[in-house]
Parts: sequence; structure tokens; C-alpha cells
Amino acid sequence: MIDSVEHRRQRLAEAIEWCALQKPQNNPPESEDVKRRRALGERAANHAFAAHQLEAASPFKWVTRGKVRKMKDEASQMLAEANLDAIRPLADQLRSMAFRPAGQLSDAKAGDEERGAIVESLCETRAQLLRESGSYPDLATAPVMDGKILRYTPKKNCADNSPGYESKGFFDANLCPPWDTWICYAGGELLAYVPRLLGGIAQRGIEVDTAECIRWVDRDLLTTLFAI
Repeated sequence: MIDSVEHRRQRLAEAIEWCALQKPQNNPPESEDVKRRRALGERAANHAFAAHQLEAASPFKWVTRGKVRKMKDEASQMLAEANLDAIRPLADQLRSMAFRPAGQLSDAKAGDEERGAIVESLCETRAQLLRESGSYPDLATAPVMDGKILRYTPKKNCADNSPGYESKGFFDANLCPPWDTWICYAGGELLAYVPRLLGGIAQRGIEVDTAECIRWVDRDLLTTLFAI
């Protein structure tokens, strides 16, 4: 498998071009039901916090025990009704079915060689579609970076619903970014391009990633990897 600055720059340019053609959005309209469920989720969080405060502040735990338990049960019921994990309006965005990956990068049984092959095969299919549509980028010039590059480490325990919810579905249940954005797999990490329009929702997902599976590529590493 090829791994060089030139190859990574090529894949980056392809990801940038393909994502631009998909015209992504970051604030899709939501139904009244979804708005109700989001509000219910906030009420549940506030209710659970109030129960915690009451429990911590009371000098006589036995007096408030029943009320605290009731408040916690009510918060749990509200959360179950809200079903926040299912609110992912952008889950299908930048996940083109034309080159869906052949396997899950988060599969614990997969090795780095297999993960690299999955990513490279997907990128090659994307490149071929760009050629066929006459949209293949000019590789003689540096990729126009109207966005940032993300690092995703699938070997960590990344199963977490919070980043997916906070990012409106940009990250999946294993915190993997959408495959249209994939660039390459190297050093045990997937590199993915995040258009500037989606940087905010990606950041919200990163902020609640307790396992630190997803991080931004800093300026020094960006220069090393892509010479830009």
C-alpha cells in the first residue's frame, strides 16, 4: 500500500473535491417531534441534576431518599421517551452508497493492514467516480484546504453515542467520520477531511469524546503529512 506525501496529497484533493460536490449542510430542518424530544432531553438532564443536588445537600438522607429516587426515575423515563441517540439528521450525509466501505474500521479483529486496505479501496473507487464525472482535481496545485483534517483511532474503545448525537450524526456510533471524507489510514489512525461548514458540529462531537478517539491534526503534523 502506498504511503507517501504525494499519495496523501492526492487523496486529500480527491476528498475535498468529492465533499464539495455533495453540497453538505450543517443545520438541517427538524420536525416538531424532534424539537420536542430535544427539549425533553434537556428537561431530563435538569431533573437528574436537581435530584443529585438534593441528595448531596440534605443532611438527613433518609428523609429525601424517596423523593430523590422518584426524581431519578422520572428523569430516566423522560430520557427513554426522548430517545436522543436516534436523533442524527446528518447520518446519511457524506456516506455515499456508491463506495460504502467493505468493513468496519472499528472491528476489533481487524489489523492495521486490513484497515488500510479498506480505506485505500474506498478512496480508489471515489477517485474513479471523480474521473468518470470529469471532476477529478488538478493535482499539480496544492489542495485548497477550506476545512480541517481529523484523526480517528479505531483501535481505542470508541463505542459512544454522545459524539454522534452532538454532531447530528457526522460521527457514527463508533465515532468514525463519514467515509466520503476519508483520506488514508496510517500509523494506526484514519485521516479524514472535514469541510469548514461541518467543523463546528465535528468539534461538538470531539468535546464529548471521553475515549479521545477523535482529534484534530495540528499544524506541525499537517505539514509533515501533507507538506501544506
